Amino acid sequence: MTSYVAVLADVVASRTLPPARRARLQQELRAAAQEWNRRWRPVLAARIAVTLGDELQCLLTRADPLWEIAHAIRARFTPVDWVVALGRGPIATRLTPGITAPEVDGPCFHAARVALERAKARRLVFAFEGFGHRQPELDGFANYYSALYWSWTARQRTVAKLLRAARPEEVARQLQIDRSAVSHLARRMAWPLVAAGDTIFRTLLTP
Repeated sequence: MTSYVAVLADVVASRTLPPARRARLQQELRAAAQEWNRRWRPVLAARIAVTLGDELQCLLTRADPLWEIAHAIRARFTPVDWVVALGRGPIATRLTPGITAPEVDGPCFHAARVALERAKARRLVFAFEGFGHRQPELDGFANYYSALYWSWTARQRTVAKLLRAARPEEVARQLQIDRSAVSHLARRMAWPLVAAGDTIFRTLLTP
């Protein structure tokens, strides 16, 4: 039976956002989803779509593109925090051209929902379910990643989101600061060690 990877990305505490800001976020998410569907078309079994207001869902043919997708989401929407949950397993819905993830059902989505609820209860920003013998290692790195994330200041979290998705000079441009300021922030965050941990984390997602 073919396994897929369901991805649920949810804004942390989105209901606390002012109504106008939340409406704007939802509008921007729908626009971003269209762009991302073109960008990641080769690895999407079902298209990215916005559901439940500000939750993104997609269905991947394999897990390793998740890292790039998750950090594109975080970098695109830096003012908010995200929890990204993955569930691996089969599906119960027939895939048709153009189908979106919210139209698909099956064990992988049930697993992703379990992972998302666990993440919310434990204040994680990554969570996994259904990954067999790699599950304990992925759980360990999800705990490490989340603890590190919440240990940073809001500004450091913004820098981390951008550094994981773009080159330092692009980060400087987006933040409207000097390239040297980005380097200073990265040194204070021990970025070489963070990057080394990220490399191991990404390796675990590779089939």
